[in-house]
Amino acid sequence: MTHFDIVPVDPSNHALVESWLATHQAVEAHDFQGLRPQHPLRRLTSLVVAGRDQRDEFWAAVCDGVVLGSLRLSLSDRDNTHLAMFSLSVHPDHRGRGVATALLRHAEERAAEDGRTTISSWLDEPSEASPLVRGDGGPFLVHKGYQRSLQGLVRRCDLDAVDEEALERLWREARERSADFEVIAYENTAPDDLVDGVAYMQARMYTDMPLGDWDLQEAVIDRGHVRETERLQRLKGDLRLHVVVRHKESGEIAGHTEILVEGGEEEHCTQGDTIVDPRFRGHRLGLVLKIANQRRVREWRPRMRYVWTGNAESNSHMIAINEAVGYRLAGRDAVYQKKLSQKKLG
Repeated sequence: MTHFDIVPVDPSNHALVESWLATHQAVEAHDFQGLRPQHPLRRLTSLVVAGRDQRDEFWAAVCDGVVLGSLRLSLSDRDNTHLAMFSLSVHPDHRGRGVATALLRHAEERAAEDGRTTISSWLDEPSEASPLVRGDGGPFLVHKGYQRSLQGLVRRCDLDAVDEEALERLWREARERSADFEVIAYENTAPDDLVDGVAYMQARMYTDMPLGDWDLQEAVIDRGHVRETERLQRLKGDLRLHVVVRHKESGEIAGHTEILVEGGEEEHCTQGDTIVDPRFRGHRLGLVLKIANQRRVREWRPRMRYVWTGNAESNSHMIAINEAVGYRLAGRDAVYQKKLSQKKLG
């Protein structure tokens, strides 16, 4: 076993940060070709931009000034305070030396010290849809006592390949069914008359989306949380495109969707939440939301090529909508979860 220390990633330690970034890039190139790359700027801003209701800890396994592996631990203080989320990676040149085991134990110990009783992680997995993906941490986590709790699918929309005529037909048909709803678009900051409705819709994501056995509980989302998210995205230089549908008669927000363009990105962006209130389903609002916001991407970023999204494998309704507007299967991912004992870890 190689001797190494597990230390916090100090943003003022430039040599450490550069080695930390290099490790992430090496893991991406070795393990996850064909999936969405993460811009280095995203990792850098994550070190220095902190939310008021979530703590993110960044740790590195270091030997002679070189980062062998990294760990991110996320702890919400707003809701789901029983849960810790983590991501862990080890440089391809330094595997088989106990780095992953040490970082995982560190994550579990830190989570237990903070009173968390469940710890979980999203992992990309090899699949026929992503033949260049060879990173597979699932067996390692299962060996350490984790269970696969939710199976997900990753899809990508190539904006250059979208059949715009077919999309326009879908749009017209959907708008005929949704004539009682108005479509409202905004970017970054929700207007005051929409913010409470947007908060309500975002909270429904935690209760309406399929969760399998994942121990994710209801979220506390109100206008204060929405405004905090907006503050953070301004600091990160993100562009977040939103579309809502509002019921004309009642004035209620019936659905919401968002696409995130991260600071520094010009080729890849991410489809975020899409949700329709159950009271207003059956009017093709999901299609209206998706098409309206997808079209806005190139209004704001003409060179943007790919929009990425993920769904629970069981969420057949949303998958069908995604396929209809141009998304195609690109990979698989899953949540792995473990219950923590406050007395004994490992």
